[in-house]
Amino acid sequence: MADDVERMRAALESVAWQFANHGVRDGRLVLWTMGLSALEHAFAALGWSDPHFVSDESACEVEGCNRWRALGQLWGALYLGLCHVHGLAADRGAERPAIRQSALSREARRGRDGKLSVASEGE
Repeated sequence: MADDVERMRAALESVAWQFANHGVRDGRLVLWTMGLSALEHAFAALGWSDPHFVSDESACEVEGCNRWRALGQLWGALYLGLCHVHGLAADRGAERPAIRQSALSREARRGRDGKLSVASEGE
């Protein structure tokens, strides 16, 4: 029974992430219902506020950028999750700005084969 509830919650959260509006409010990433009743019901069932603030893990990996991550691409030697603005800058060969430490730490674990090594316990 608990597995069924967890599967339904995961499915409902997936629907909310896909169909809710993605935006920025007060410099933070948010999902919101736009007044659509089905999404309002989903948010309520999930216990989410409207808007629902999300972690910076979904943000562009350029330091200080608060736009949603839209794509992954190489910029120099780093594979980064970038917003459309910084993705275009990378495509045009612009100089790469400062990158979030979390992305630098992840990329430091990438081997020559392009694969990420598994972090050891305690990291």
